[in-house]
Amino acid sequence: MESLGLDGIASARDRPFFSARAVASGVQTQGTPHCQLGHVLPDHAGHGHDGIFVRWDWDGQRLTVQNDRYGIYPLFYSHFGGEIRISPAIQHVLDGDFPKGLNYPGLAVFLRLGFFLADDTPFEHVHFLPPGSRLIWQQGKLELNRGSLEAPRPSAMPQTFDETVEAYQELFRQAIERRPPSETGYHLALSGGRDSRHIFLELLYQGHKPRSVVTVQGPPPIDNEDVLLASQLAQATDVDHRVVRYEGSYVASVLKDAELTSHCSAPHTWLIALAASFGKADTKCIYDGLAGDVLSGAHQVSPEKLALMRAGRTRELANLLLREANQEAAIKACHRSALVERIPESLAVERIITEMEQHRDASSPLQSFVFWNRTRRGIGLLPFGLLAHVKTVYCPYLDHDLFDFLMNVNPDYSMKKAFHDETINRAFPKLSDIPFEAADATPPTYEEIRRHYRACAQGTMRDILRRPQQFLSSPLVRPGRFTAMVLRTSLTRSPDKPWYLQPGLRAVELGRLSEPQNVNHPANPD
Repeated sequence: MESLGLDGIASARDRPFFSARAVASGVQTQGTPHCQLGHVLPDHAGHGHDGIFVRWDWDGQRLTVQNDRYGIYPLFYSHFGGEIRISPAIQHVLDGDFPKGLNYPGLAVFLRLGFFLADDTPFEHVHFLPPGSRLIWQQGKLELNRGSLEAPRPSAMPQTFDETVEAYQELFRQAIERRPPSETGYHLALSGGRDSRHIFLELLYQGHKPRSVVTVQGPPPIDNEDVLLASQLAQATDVDHRVVRYEGSYVASVLKDAELTSHCSAPHTWLIALAASFGKADTKCIYDGLAGDVLSGAHQVSPEKLALMRAGRTRELANLLLREANQEAAIKACHRSALVERIPESLAVERIITEMEQHRDASSPLQSFVFWNRTRRGIGLLPFGLLAHVKTVYCPYLDHDLFDFLMNVNPDYSMKKAFHDETINRAFPKLSDIPFEAADATPPTYEEIRRHYRACAQGTMRDILRRPQQFLSSPLVRPGRFTAMVLRTSLTRSPDKPWYLQPGLRAVELGRLSEPQNVNHPANPD
């Protein structure tokens, strides 16, 4: 197992940006005037170019910005006072001369569900470019044409489960054929799950052997199931298998994760090791299973939730999602009362209802809601934020033909793991004996878990002592309460899981980026 730190991981400040301001003498500009990020593929399904990308062009008078059908590739923008700023990194946009007011409805949802909805960001005047958009800015005026969220039903959808499995095999094979690896080869993150396994085996079937497959061993309390299953697959196919883990500053990993995902995704610090591994190998091409769990496993979809959505009982459904997330106590424990009062649960409910109404007419409305929000706005920031230093990140589950098919599959099929399991096992019967769950997975010992918790808290305590003023003056975090919890975990022999560490650290950093006057708080910490 290889231990990695933050070496080889780029900074968000390395990402390109462009700004234009209309002034009396003309237009003042900064940054990169012509840019294309991601990969563009030919149109096969009538939705425009396939692939995941964003591109902009400044011709001296007009700025034109376009993105992919799904709006997956991140592009943040602000338009205020005759100035436009765009970048895949929110930090560059925040350099603009505009109020950094917080977006309270957006934060009310994010702090409970772990992702923003639609085009929301933490800031009132910063937006996320909508799917399939064309944005034009000229002489201080902004025009934005949004794309469609529809997934047209293919003309000949299969009628039985077996026919649906066969069609999935064929369309997935076609998606990989349309995405051959670069001349320098490719690396692949291989877990024990279905999405990366399907990609891995199909690439091998088509004669594309990876330079290596990489599996991340997460910190305690994560067990070694992914490592065991990925190792079986690698050994059975004679592919080089590397196991990596992060071993460095806990606080640094939390802040780097928040930085590279522009403060718009739930924490995924354990994936820092993957980013470091690809950076160290100077990886140019990878494949990612983005959306596979939602499209073919109906992740976060259940019969109860689907019935509520179809019946238009979106208020009940919104409340159900928030009850499942169960973040009310955590929000009140970590954050200043002035912020808590601005982001009540009722505000989150109303914002969720508004967004759910945009998906009521979809073939599978709840799946649509989850994809266009959790997948697009949260999980999508991992391959195209955390791993943005990799030039080409292919996402075969988002092939236009495959996407339209999976979004119209009978939910009774996709809500069962058997759908994807059967598709993989029938396509690759010689490897069907390798399970999708490891019965012999070994969890960390009780002492290893507690030692890890103490180490994380002790690292956070050192960070508080190193920069006390940032914690004391934070407009979002309760510094007294937060410090007391950190100290208790640091000194306790058998600490409980320090659930508050990442939310607290991330909120301190978010507060630093916002304007203090947005959340009035007393001089004394509460």
